[in-house]
Amino acid sequence: MTVRRRPHHLLCILTYVGKGYSPAFTVNMSAVAGRLAAGDEAEIVAGPDDICVLILGGSESHCRGDSVTGRDRAAADDLGGLLGLSIRSGVRLTLDASRIRRAPPRFRPGSHQVGLHRVQLE
Repeated sequence: MTVRRRPHHLLCILTYVGKGYSPAFTVNMSAVAGRLAAGDEAEIVAGPDDICVLILGGSESHCRGDSVTGRDRAAADDLGGLLGLSIRSGVRLTLDASRIRRAPPRFRPGSHQVGLHRVQLE
């Protein structure tokens, strides 16, 4: 089964610790993280994804804001370089153990801010 993911949520999954915007959001994020860990394929999407579904509240939703789209662009660039892939809408990938093992050591200490999704890669 395919999990729809916006680029910055691929970064979030690497540092996810079981917390989120609300209990329902956390349950959903845990379920999606579990599916990806079990080998489900991720499809890159532009805009709201399977994580955003519980916090969408109309056309003015946080998930549709310019700041979030900017995070997606930055994450796509960073992840593309890290994984050696073009991260863009429609791309499908599996976050297998070898890909996940490559990512965490490249995070700069103190650069991830939970809730802001600000991540800098070396």
